[in-house]
Parts: sequence; C-alpha cells; structure tokens
Amino acid sequence: MDSKKKKELAYRVAAGLILVPIAVYITVFADRFLFFLIMEAIILLGTREMIALVPKGGSFAGAPLMWAGAVAFPTVLYFGSLQVFLSVAFMLLFILFLLKMFSAEPTERVVEDVSSGFFSVVFLPFLFSFFMMIRDIDPSWLVFLFFVIWMSDTCAYFTGISIGKRKLIPKVSPGKTIEGLAGGVIGALIMAFLWNYFLFDINPLLMGLIAVDIIIAGIIGDLIESMIKRGAAVKDSGSLIPGHGGILDRFDSLLFAAPVLFFYLYFLVDYNA
Repeated sequence: MDSKKKKELAYRVAAGLILVPIAVYITVFADRFLFFLIMEAIILLGTREMIALVPKGGSFAGAPLMWAGAVAFPTVLYFGSLQVFLSVAFMLLFILFLLKMFSAEPTERVVEDVSSGFFSVVFLPFLFSFFMMIRDIDPSWLVFLFFVIWMSDTCAYFTGISIGKRKLIPKVSPGKTIEGLAGGVIGALIMAFLWNYFLFDINPLLMGLIAVDIIIAGIIGDLIESMIKRGAAVKDSGSLIPGHGGILDRFDSLLFAAPVLFFYLYFLVDYNA
C-alpha cells in the first residue's frame, strides 16, 4: 500500500471511530424531533453536493426547487403522513410541467427536462425519508442497517486492496473488484447473522434474504453514485468527511439499502412480536 492510500486509510479509520458512536447514539437515544432535524441537516448538505454534481441544479428544475424539496419532503413526512408526502410529489410534478409549459422551448425535451427536474428534487429527500420510517418501526433495525452496510464497505475495501484483481464494472467504478464484492458480502452476512442471533431472533432464512438484498441494493447504490460522479467528472461528491468524501459518498449504499429493509420490515417481519 502506497503512502497516499495509507494516509487515506488513516483518515477513514479516524473518521469512523468518531462518527460511528455518534451515529449509533443519535439513532437510539435522540427523540423523534431531534432525529428529524439531524436528517434535515444531512439532506441539506447532500443537496448542496447534488446541485454541484447535476448541471444547473437538475438542468431544468434549478437549485431553488432542489432546496425547497430538501425541506418539504422530510417535513411533510414528519408532521403529516405518507399520503401528504405523495401529494407533495404530485404538486412538484405539476409545477415542473407548468415551468416547462411557459419556458422558452415548451415542446422541446419535455420528458427529459421534467424527468431530470423531478429526479434532482426528489432523489435525496425521498431516499433519506426511509431512515425516519425505519426508525419509527424500531431504532435497532436502523442501527442494524448501518452496521451491515459499514461491514460490507469495510470488508470490500480491505479485500479489494489486498487481493482484488478482476474489475467489477470498470466503466462505472474502476476501483471496485469482484474479489472486493465477495469480501463485502461475506462480511455483511456474518454481521447480519450475529445481530439476528443476539437481538432479533427472526427466521434465519428470512434474515439471510434480508441481508443479501440490502447488500445488493447497497452495492447498486454505490455504483449509481459513481455514475453520477463520473458524469460530473469528479472523484468525490464533496470533502466534508475526511477520508470519506461528502455526504453522498458516505450515504450512497445506505440510501438504496434503506428502502429495501423498510419493505421487508413493513410486509414480512413481525416487528411487534
């Protein structure tokens, strides 16, 4: 390992040792309103990164709508309901079509402009909202999600730099390897089954299915963020967290794994038992 990678690793370890206990404490002990405020702050920081990554703040919606969405979606979910949340999504779509209708070229690139605008506004607050919904079910499940994804990322990183040779999808993420992927999956499965043994005690086959699916979703989320960054020609989404980059770099896997876990908890896991 060269000196640059050693320095990067030292930053990652130091940041992890500081941030992991803080994240666990907030998730378990913060009241619902404080957790909402912290999520809102993280979403706003991530929105700043998205505005820089996506040309012209979504190439159609613009930065003002992205800031408004970052505030509106988590707020209506906290104070309102999922129905109100969906109503706000509809209103956003309606506004985007109106903006397109009265733009300089109302009939050019309608689908592309409205779709990119909707994506740029909804992407972060929608996915981060699943953190709040999982925590409302049981904070221990959100901590479980954090540790499974963190273990997957850690094992994938060390396996990749140790024995990684075969590239996973080099056009999307040149640094990721098949060996790193395998190491990440094995590490995350071990973490998931340990949590199940000591805390949850649900059907092991169901736990295995949950773990595999959130790991796959996390890997896809990582690759999706890599595509967005490569499209913007940047290595990291930001430099907020030493050794980890920005908010999007740190939460990319979690953002796509959280909805998958929520669906399992809502439909298949008897979390009231």
